[in-house]
Amino acid sequence: MSNPLDPVRRAFDKAVGPFRKRQKIMAELKESEVGKDLRAKMVQEASVLDAEWVEALVELGKAMEACSAIGEKKGA
Repeated sequence: MSNPLDPVRRAFDKAVGPFRKRQKIMAELKESEVGKDLRAKMVQEASVLDAEWVEALVELGKAMEACSAIGEKKGA
């Protein structure tokens, strides 16, 4: 039997991935051993991940709005 929250769960998992990757990069950037070229590459990658994360959050919002189980909780 399908759970009505499955689409929301999938959208959440999709949003968490880029967020965690970006957080890891940001932690690595704080290291003093990171060279100039690597730092520039990491900053660019973090920027791309940030854009992916925002897009995934929008999709998460849409999934939450479309979820009947969440709509029932709001109305209660």
